[in-house]
Amino acid sequence: MKKALLVTWLVIIPAILIANDFVMLFMERCAETNRPLNNVNIGKAMLERMAENTNDEELKEAFSKLNSIRIISSDSRRDSRYYFRKADELIKEAFAGYREVVSVNEQETRLSVWIKEIGEKEQDIILLSLDEEDKFTVITVTGEIDFRSIARLSGSLKNEPELMKQTDQEQ
Repeated sequence: MKKALLVTWLVIIPAILIANDFVMLFMERCAETNRPLNNVNIGKAMLERMAENTNDEELKEAFSKLNSIRIISSDSRRDSRYYFRKADELIKEAFAGYREVVSVNEQETRLSVWIKEIGEKEQDIILLSLDEEDKFTVITVTGEIDFRSIARLSGSLKNEPELMKQTDQEQ
């Protein structure tokens, strides 16, 4: 009985870990050889090194609290639209624990941000983007994410007081 239970756990745990990694699952299920993708993975060790090599204290703190940043992108117009649709379907199908916190659907731009609380302070974020030049990008970030620091560093949320209020309420 103990062996059966152990074998079951050894089979289930890797499946759970893979299921929680959007990039791996996306590459496994959706990537096609005739539709090339760019894939960049930045692990904890590199994030720590990046934190050590910056003089910006806010950036240093933000990097040191992250576990990973993973990026997938496509530059092809035709492939980008296809991949955005596939990524959106995959999140809805296999990542039910995530909730959509931002959604933008403008004439030539699509953006959605999904979040899952891992623990008291850690989160997983999945950002899907199809920009005005039809460039597809997926960015996943895991770790203790300070939304205010990220917003200030990127400058992208300067004029979004409502989103900043929502972020403060969630923390």
